[in-house]
Amino acid sequence: MAKVTAPLFSFGARGKLADALVYFPWKGVDAVRSYVVPANPNTAAQSTQRTRMTDAVAEWHGASYSADDVAAWNRLANLQAGSLSGFNRMVQEYINEDILGSTWERMSDGLSLSPSAINFDARVTKASAGNAPTVRWGTSPTNMPNSEVMLDLGGDLWRATVAPLSASTLYYFTMDVGASPTDWGRVGIYTQRTTA
Repeated sequence: MAKVTAPLFSFGARGKLADALVYFPWKGVDAVRSYVVPANPNTAAQSTQRTRMTDAVAEWHGASYSADDVAAWNRLANLQAGSLSGFNRMVQEYINEDILGSTWERMSDGLSLSPSAINFDARVTKASAGNAPTVRWGTSPTNMPNSEVMLDLGGDLWRATVAPLSASTLYYFTMDVGASPTDWGRVGIYTQRTTA
């Protein structure tokens, strides 16, 4: 026998109630929907998509993104319509490249070093073999017209000097590697303000 000590539905709930309702948290809100049994849960296309999703999530965790990397992915995700997180945007990029037949090239630990009034160094971690990453920058997250191929410093570190820049200006920069649809990888959008 069930015992109710508070008004029904006034607290958060999770899980399935009979085969009628499913309760779940969604973006901080308690939500409920009707229970639905998929009509074709094991088609080849669904299995392929599930594998892509599993691989993309494994890539997110395997890259061990720093707090700056996650903030950069979130900044990139905010450019898209809808409410995506950086995780969602990275998974989307990974799956889109997988559909094209590309091999994802992992990059992480993007950061800027030694900012001055006229330049700063951009650095990223990527396996030393393969394509050289390119850093792209500009004064807007949607327009980065300048680019520079990064140099391999060894030990999976790549660096490029971002210059010439204007003093006391906020710059946005990102890094990508490869060419779709063969191999491709990218990171989010980072920021760096030059000194006065």
